Formats: sequence, structure tokens, C-alpha cells
Amino acid sequence: MLSMSGVSFGYPPPDDAPAGTPPTVIVRNVSKSVLAGQRIGILGANGQGKSTLVKTIARDLQAIGGEITEGKGLNIGYFAQQELDVLRPTDTPLEHMIRLVKDLSAAGKIAGQATREQDLRSFLGTFNFSGDMVKQAVGSMSGGEKARLVLCMIVWQRPNLLLLDEPTNHLDLATREALAMALNEFEGTVMLVSHDRALLRSVCDEFWMVSHGGVEPFDGDLDDYQRYLLDEAKRQREALKEAGSAAAKAERKARQAGATTAAAPKTKPAPKGSLKRQLEDIEARMTVLNGEGAALEGHLNKAGHPTDIAEFGKRLKTVNDELQNLEEQWLTLSGQMEAQ
Repeated sequence: MLSMSGVSFGYPPPDDAPAGTPPTVIVRNVSKSVLAGQRIGILGANGQGKSTLVKTIARDLQAIGGEITEGKGLNIGYFAQQELDVLRPTDTPLEHMIRLVKDLSAAGKIAGQATREQDLRSFLGTFNFSGDMVKQAVGSMSGGEKARLVLCMIVWQRPNLLLLDEPTNHLDLATREALAMALNEFEGTVMLVSHDRALLRSVCDEFWMVSHGGVEPFDGDLDDYQRYLLDEAKRQREALKEAGSAAAKAERKARQAGATTAAAPKTKPAPKGSLKRQLEDIEARMTVLNGEGAALEGHLNKAGHPTDIAEFGKRLKTVNDELQNLEEQWLTLSGQMEAQ
């Protein structure tokens, strides 16, 4: 469906940057192909470039270097959290679908879909927009309902390559399960970025790891991946610690040589409670949650009673949400430590 040859992914310099400012490269020298029918999970710690990779394939960003060659007839459907911003708060789901039909018709991109209003109502119904909901203002909807509407608009366009970046962040358990079922029935190619291990396990049959500026196949299972994330967090923390020690040593050496305090790099005192201790506490909590999440997934696979499934699923969603929040806290604290 597409091939990448020596591609570098990143961001161009800001408009107000001085002339000659180089682009910011996050992932470099990627040479890979995406074949019809593949189900690829994109893995990696936060900040390693997963979303940048997907955005570039989705044509939202230009490749910094190398070449991306698209196959004939490639039709990309792209969902990311920022796509919710394209929704108009005062418009209804039906009005969004009608406008989508008009825009695609004007661009000559209608591929035989039924476009009558009743057909659009029926299609919205498959995404649980039925009855009065088709005429409810989007601005009054929950985050999960907005996400469902964006997914509905994407699927209606019949993409053969579906790019999903954290599609379940705002979805409840029932909608997550419905999404997993829909993706398994989807006949095209899927590339999925997600913290939701249950979704990754259900949908994907191969994984790419984005780390240390590159993309490589990941041959382990998702439990191995969780251990990798914890090891990577520890490695980054140790690297920051070593950098801080080196800076302190350089400062002492400069002072001994008679350098002025102004010329020496100054380190800030650690805040009360210690950033290091906070990071260690977060990593310990993540270890506990990863264990609980694995146990809950095992219970879900064996549960037969709807009440048990609902209870285990509700707790699993809570665990996954807390894990995501902890990862974000870890990145914030790591940045603070690096700044010192």
C-alpha cells in the first residue's frame, strides 16, 4: 500500500525561527513497507515519535527526508484526538454527514456510497446515533460520543488504510469493545497507536517499536512491552541523574579554577519530596497497575456472566486510564529534573 525509503520524520522549524534553522527530526532513516491486510500496532514510550510517524503517513506532516511512495488507489482514514476539533459544536451528527457528502462529491471522491438522508441516518445508527441523537448539537455531547462521530465519518469514506492514534481515550467499555469488533471486521489495513493493551491484543498481529530515533519490529508480547516501558523509564531517569552529576562536577571544577559564579552552570535545588523519589513512586505504582491489568485481562477472557464482564471491564478501564496519567506525570517530572 505504501513504502518508505530512508524516511526521516519530524517537524519543520517555526515560522518565526531564524533563517537556516534546521527541522526537528524525531525518527530517522526508516525503510519499511505496509502491505494490504496488515494489522500493525505502533509501540513506544511517550515522546519517541509514534504520533509523528502516523501523522506523516496520514499526510498531516511532510517527511523531513527520504521518500514515501503510495500505492495506486490508496485511501487513508485518519483518527487522532485532535480530529475532534474539526467538529462544529452547533451542528448535529446528521448535518456533519450531509456536509461530508457534499465536500466529497465536490472533490469527486464519492466511491458509490449511498448518500440519501435516510441512508446517512441508518449509517449513523450503526454507531449508536439513533432517534433524536442524530439531531443533537455536537457541542452538548460527551467526548466519547464525539469520538464515535469522527470514527463514523471516517469509516463512511471507506478507507483501505486506517490510521488510529489513541482512539479509545474517551470511549466507554462498551464502545471500546464495539470498536475492536469493527476493526476485526474491517477488510483493509490498520495501523494503531494505543495504550489499550486489550485493543492491541485483539486487533494487531504484528508490532513496530518506535524508540531511540528508529523503527524496528517488536517480536515480544505485550507483557514484554510493559516491562520495556518500565526499563526505558528507569534508563531515562538514570541518564538524567548522570547528566545532573556531570553538571555539578563541572561547576565544582570551574569554581576551583577561580571561575566566577555567573560563568558556572548553576543547578536548582531539588523540590521538597525529591523529584527522584516521585519518579520512583510512579514507577512502583505502574508496576502494580500493570500486574493488575494483566490479571483483569485474564479474568475477562474467562468470564462468562455479563455482570462479571462489565465489572472486570470497568476496573480495567480505570487501570488503563491511571497508567496513562502516570506516564504523563513521569514525562513532566523527568523534564523538570532535566531542567535542573
